Amino acid sequence: MKARRWQLTPAAEDAPRLAAELGVSPLLAQLLAARGLGDPARASAFLDARLGEHLRSPMLFREMARASQRLADAVARNERIGIYGDYDVDGVSGSAVLVRFLRAVGARPDPLVHIPHRLKEGYGLGAVGIERLAAGGAKVMITVDCGAVAHREIGLAVERGMDVIVCDHHQVAETRPPAYAVINPIEPDAGFPFSGLCGAGTAFYLALGTRMVLRERGGPVPDLRKELDLVALGTIADLVPVVEENRVLVRYGLRELERSTRPGIAALKRVAGVDRLSSGAIGFRLAPRLNAGGRLDDAMRSLELLTTEDGPRAEQLAMALDGENRARQGIEREMLDEAVRLVEASGGVAGRHGLVLASEKFHPGVVGIVASRLVERYYRPTVLIAAESGGVGRGSGRSIAGVDLYGALATCREVLERFGGHRAAAGLSIRLEKVDELAARFEAALAARTTDEDFVARTRVDAELSLAALDARCLDDLARLEPCGMGNPEPVFLARDVRVRDRRIVGDSHLKLQLEQGGRTMPAIGFGMGDLGIAVGTRLDILFQPLLNEWNGNISTELRLRDLREHGAQAN
Repeated sequence: MKARRWQLTPAAEDAPRLAAELGVSPLLAQLLAARGLGDPARASAFLDARLGEHLRSPMLFREMARASQRLADAVARNERIGIYGDYDVDGVSGSAVLVRFLRAVGARPDPLVHIPHRLKEGYGLGAVGIERLAAGGAKVMITVDCGAVAHREIGLAVERGMDVIVCDHHQVAETRPPAYAVINPIEPDAGFPFSGLCGAGTAFYLALGTRMVLRERGGPVPDLRKELDLVALGTIADLVPVVEENRVLVRYGLRELERSTRPGIAALKRVAGVDRLSSGAIGFRLAPRLNAGGRLDDAMRSLELLTTEDGPRAEQLAMALDGENRARQGIEREMLDEAVRLVEASGGVAGRHGLVLASEKFHPGVVGIVASRLVERYYRPTVLIAAESGGVGRGSGRSIAGVDLYGALATCREVLERFGGHRAAAGLSIRLEKVDELAARFEAALAARTTDEDFVARTRVDAELSLAALDARCLDDLARLEPCGMGNPEPVFLARDVRVRDRRIVGDSHLKLQLEQGGRTMPAIGFGMGDLGIAVGTRLDILFQPLLNEWNGNISTELRLRDLREHGAQAN
């Protein structure tokens, strides 16, 4: 694992004033100011994040009125509505939002949904799904989490007699697709002030806009708050910033997830062993199981899980997805071993700006996860390509902070069959004979766009904090920052000169310590740190996050170790 540089955030000049005006602790004021929330009004809105006050109108989207009126017309005329969603959690949960909304407003016949089979159809809009929706009689097709650059495919849908409403959040082309309406917050002229919505978020806003039109026409107005659990799933899983609208949606979505009685959510929480809902529970427990269906087989089962009212069927689906998630974990381990072997056999990463690896041993449904693991290990933008029969490879890429993966791949478009994504992640397909050329072009693009400093892995440290300071007030302050995620990361703290009082290994490779500082002893766990040679009596400087554990109704505090080194060692 690449050594990381610790970057201690300097004290914010406006933190004392913020603490005084809001009546919060100096620590919370520092954390808010460091997140760009030094203005008391903005900080107060961030902490409150109220559904009724802090969600802007869907009609700010330039084409929302056109889209929502067309959808309301389709409901009134009993025209069939088709939904074409992506196969990840974002696309599936956003599609589920629209299915449930359209059923609630009386759309007849029932919405027809197509989620592409990753292994058979690949990423994004495709002719197979479009023809299926057209054959099913759809007059309106809504895309969810795809379609931003699918000009040819949208043109096919138009030829088949469908009005296309694009709900997407990916990078856009220079020319607008031939859609009836486009709802994409990342468009330069989208009209909506916040560009960070995910696919499920844009789908939710389309439902909000259509609800407004239906209300003006005297039609049904279902309570869309009940769909926020689905929006929270997509928002956290897709790693979009949990600020502004997304913070409100996730905050209330977590509440809905906590109390949800819908069969699919209850079954999913049960197989995942989730009792207390948090962003972490979504990201590490719920989302991987929903994603497992689309990675290894058919994501339509994940959609069915989120929309079914049949309890026994929900249990059956949840258990199947849980089993596939375990299978995915085994494939992931084997692929990571193969990928590391390929990197080391080619001389490692010294002097390289990026990695492009292809292998017949790679599974196309798992390449994105393993690319992320390689980024963690080597801190290089990475593209992994699964070599398939017919001379075609399907790949996925992940990037590092500050490096635009989509922009780098855009310079390689001549050797790619298809590609799409954003700064941090992308998907692509390529002829295998062009992989070496892709690697050369990708390396050149990164070399031209980066400096040596871009490849220094860093951990941002929010503040120095003693173990004695972790009292109830401190933990309450940290809880006010929730929900955390991209754009609002969980705070990381530095504690110096802590002594190891006990050490053991738990699970396969997790380091369990008892740490003491200034007379206070606390348990700590370092996930995946079991191979570190830490001896009892060692004095350490640690980076940590407070972690609340619940067992048999009792809640205790543990330190989750993010990094550690001998006390006083040079911090790079």
